[in-house]
Amino acid sequence: MMERIIEDLKRIYRHRPDRLRHVYGVRDMAVRLGKIHGADLDTLRLAAYLHDITKYEDEAFQRTWALKRVSEETLARFDKPLWHAFSAAAVAKEVYGIDDETVLTAIEHHTVGRPKMNLIEKILFISDYIEPTRLYPACVKAREIAFNDLDHAVNVALEEGIRHYEKVGGKIPDLAYDAHHHYAKRGGHHEQN
Repeated sequence: MMERIIEDLKRIYRHRPDRLRHVYGVRDMAVRLGKIHGADLDTLRLAAYLHDITKYEDEAFQRTWALKRVSEETLARFDKPLWHAFSAAAVAKEVYGIDDETVLTAIEHHTVGRPKMNLIEKILFISDYIEPTRLYPACVKAREIAFNDLDHAVNVALEEGIRHYEKVGGKIPDLAYDAHHHYAKRGGHHEQN
């Protein structure tokens, strides 16, 4: 299965080598964090490979596939560039036969997170944010923290993501604020040495 997914990714991103590098970077970061935090590495690899598989599909595709995972009401709360999280989870299930909800949920929540994410979800979420090609200051800060305190790193990423979307006037789903509130309460505002 992994080989098929990798071949499909190479085909899908043949004209977007930066996106393929990103996917591989997310995979590598997820594996590194998984080893430290005790997560299943095959589950992380699978989620990392599939998390952006539908990113460049058109709006009609995104809507059709996303609605296999969430309601129209839920979808309306998200900016269209975030819909790929839902459509990718649906493709993972229906095209690749992935029935492990841990993988599907991690893919589904890799853009804005959610409160009480499980370990796989947190690692995919933060790996997408801190993979090696991401160099902006908040990303670097979260990367330094993630190896010691995953919840704090998740909070840094959520805080910066919300700040960025507020600044550019993007639609921020309540789920992002709920996730930020949850991880801030878990000690997300203290500095790590």
